[in-house]
Amino acid sequence: MEKIIRRLLKRHDIALSKRLGQHLLLDQGVLERVARAMATDDQWYVVEVGAGAGNLTALLAQGGAHVHAIELDERFRSLHESVFAEWDELAPRVTFSYGDALSFDFAAAAREASTLGKKFAIVGNIPYQITTALVSKVVYDDVPFDSMTLLMQREVGERLAARYGGRQSGAISVKVNFFCDVQKLFEVPRRAFLPPPQVESQLVTFRRHAPPLPPDERARFFALVDAAFAQRRKMLSNAVAAKGIGYGKRDVESALSELGLPPTARAEELGLDEFLSLYAKLNSR
Repeated sequence: MEKIIRRLLKRHDIALSKRLGQHLLLDQGVLERVARAMATDDQWYVVEVGAGAGNLTALLAQGGAHVHAIELDERFRSLHESVFAEWDELAPRVTFSYGDALSFDFAAAAREASTLGKKFAIVGNIPYQITTALVSKVVYDDVPFDSMTLLMQREVGERLAARYGGRQSGAISVKVNFFCDVQKLFEVPRRAFLPPPQVESQLVTFRRHAPPLPPDERARFFALVDAAFAQRRKMLSNAVAAKGIGYGKRDVESALSELGLPPTARAEELGLDEFLSLYAKLNSR
């Protein structure tokens, strides 16, 4: 696989860009594990973020899915055209578009999938520098995906999956788990990529669930979460009171005590469920 990809890159005069965070996944075994984790067939419409050389694109299409692959780097266009033009059975199921995934209309793609009577998935070996922005865009915008499976930096995956708090958790942990069940699937070693990144990677999957609060309460709840983590070394009561969002230090300490939590608790000691309970207590006064 590596020799084939290197030849294609050379033929199309593509030098991988560090600035764009390009690390192509080459390990065939890992690619097949990703495809199996997706479990897609002809009943799925998949948007792939970061198509690169198109090797995951091809695997997903071979499984029967319709794949809309996004690639920021226009230099890959000729490579895609030459490879998939010769792949008669796959070409009708694969569409490429070239641009920034952060500007892509995922909601429109979900509507297209629905029109076709297919389930909607998002997958990608994404540039690590856009992970938080991409997940936030898709999750917070209520894009109705059935499954989202992303290969990302291991530490970011740990943070996103931290539903129950802990040192890895942050405001984004609470917010993403508010909308989704997040599961870490498996780690991917550096040697699986070309060129190898400086960090370890992890495959993480997201599945939507019903949010625990109605839309008109979410902004106030997220403001509480953001305030709590704004100064994570401080006690949660001090951090929240300092933001001036309507909750005083004593109110927060009292609510924490009623929940059986120490008034000196820090934000990382609470998970999604504890934050929801704290929010309910503070707004029942």
